[in-house]
Amino acid sequence: MKKLHPNQLLGEEGLHLFASRVLNAGIAFHPTGPLDAGVDGFLELRDRETGEVRAQYIAAQLKTTDHLAEDSGESFVFRPEQRDLDYWQNANVPVILVVIHRKSGLVFWKSIQTYLQVPENKLSRKVIFNRQSDALTEETVPRFAALVSDFARPGMVVPSVRSAEHLETNLLRASFPFRINLAATELNMAEVRKALLLRDEFPPNDWIIHDGHIVSFRDLEDPLFEKACDHGNVDVIETEEWFNSGGEITRRLFVQLLNRCLGERTRERLVYDRFKKYFFFKGKLKKRDRVIYTFLDRQGAGKRSVVTEHGKRLDGSGPAYVRHAAFYPNFMEIDGDWYLSVDPTYHFTRDGFLEDNYAAEHLTKIKMIETNSNVRGHLRLWRALLTEQGDMLKYEYPYLSFEVVDPLAHEFGVPDELWGNREDSETIKARKAGQVEFDL
Repeated sequence: MKKLHPNQLLGEEGLHLFASRVLNAGIAFHPTGPLDAGVDGFLELRDRETGEVRAQYIAAQLKTTDHLAEDSGESFVFRPEQRDLDYWQNANVPVILVVIHRKSGLVFWKSIQTYLQVPENKLSRKVIFNRQSDALTEETVPRFAALVSDFARPGMVVPSVRSAEHLETNLLRASFPFRINLAATELNMAEVRKALLLRDEFPPNDWIIHDGHIVSFRDLEDPLFEKACDHGNVDVIETEEWFNSGGEITRRLFVQLLNRCLGERTRERLVYDRFKKYFFFKGKLKKRDRVIYTFLDRQGAGKRSVVTEHGKRLDGSGPAYVRHAAFYPNFMEIDGDWYLSVDPTYHFTRDGFLEDNYAAEHLTKIKMIETNSNVRGHLRLWRALLTEQGDMLKYEYPYLSFEVVDPLAHEFGVPDELWGNREDSETIKARKAGQVEFDL
């Protein structure tokens, strides 16, 4: 059952009292409504005789209370939160702070930017109201209207919305072994791979060559590397010490090694495109027209089509093209920790393997119809896949793992519906029709 909180009723009483009082002075008050805005509404000057509005606005923040703090009979104090002070000072229109004492029906106001221009007032982080000079009564309303007209700004004002929301990040925190292995070798990368093929039909790629050494998190004394390096000359050092040893050179090499580990971790499901530098799902369609990835994460069970057929060829021999879910990886260090930035995109092929000649056109079209919810769903897919853990039946790659970064709390936001309302009707229509591209 829905309920009204006492604070909501208190605020509504104050809003109606203030609106009716200023209306008598020829000032229209436009509340921001259900949006949790940083201000409660906008005052617009209006000619009392003709009713004509003048398109001149100031913002008003209303605070309704039953108790006036530090009330001496001549003055009282209102202490706003620091975030409110910062918000009002950065507003692109003048802001007045209105305090409404519900029990007595008294209304008081201050021009907040003018008040905070005094250094002492700004440092005190409080607003002192004078009961006589700052009161908004039937006698003082005309003077209030005159002052409002002095600093009101012409033109249409769009309320800036402040709504507490959580920002999803595309970062995953990366974990890797504390120590790294280096072994001397006289071979280049191609020769090392040939040497590994002598031991394994599908050898790992999570190693690099630098300065005459193989560098890897793997045990280089393993028989797999017997023909690839000098088993009697293996060094084990701290990972951080190694990637900081050569400045930007070794840090770039470390990122290269992490990318190779990422490829090794996902090799069963993903392919790395060396030219476009992104990973995409393999196209094993067989008899079905799509591949669906199912997963379980913090939000519960989920699924997403990761390889899908679209259209038909003119000769009827198959789909016009196949779309693969993909992402660009970017490893970065932030405050001593390493993260993987996941940038979702799409890969397009003719048959699940050969790249489609019209891939660029397909990508442009899909980006035009893609919505914020589509991107979030795509990102959720990659978070789930990259943070998968092994169990008794499933092998987990041991040299690189990821964990989800919690959403970031932010007090300013814009509801999605406001963005959508700014689009023209044709764009909205095309976007809605195109959502079939994302149906599961």
